[in-house]
Amino acid sequence: MLVPFVGYSLGRRLVGYVECDGGRLTDMLNRTESIVLREAFVESFEDDTVVNLGDGEVERSSLYAVEASGGSSEATRRLNTTSHRLRVQLGPYSALGQLHAQPGQMPLPYLHAGGPMIPLSDATISFAGRGTLQLRDVGTLIVNRDKLDWVRANDDEASAFPGVPVLTDRA
Repeated sequence: MLVPFVGYSLGRRLVGYVECDGGRLTDMLNRTESIVLREAFVESFEDDTVVNLGDGEVERSSLYAVEASGGSSEATRRLNTTSHRLRVQLGPYSALGQLHAQPGQMPLPYLHAGGPMIPLSDATISFAGRGTLQLRDVGTLIVNRDKLDWVRANDDEASAFPGVPVLTDRA
């Protein structure tokens, strides 16, 4: 099944469709090193340039974030979670959203438990585009953990994020 795809790479947005086997887009992105885009185009943030790509392959490592669209995962796969507000910086992008963790679990260690692509629900992504700050609200934004510059966390969560600068509430 083809699902809409909006990915953010350095200075541009990739828009098209990806083949998803009925599972979650996050799971598909975590299983593969590259993504085949169908009927894709690239939109530059510097100007209004839009380039038609047709079909092509994109390395997951070049993506900072991906908008997830469509319905939720199957009800049988959903877990009872609590949400934690999280702010992250990924190169030229800032994102704010809800990171979900099991009740009683600190959310930041969860970021290292799965693959590199981490979903944030009720998210906003911001970036400079066409000379102004652009904001996009999305139901789910999948961020690339490997592209994180920093995360904002409380003191208890900060120690669980090795290798990534953590801005605490006191920073």
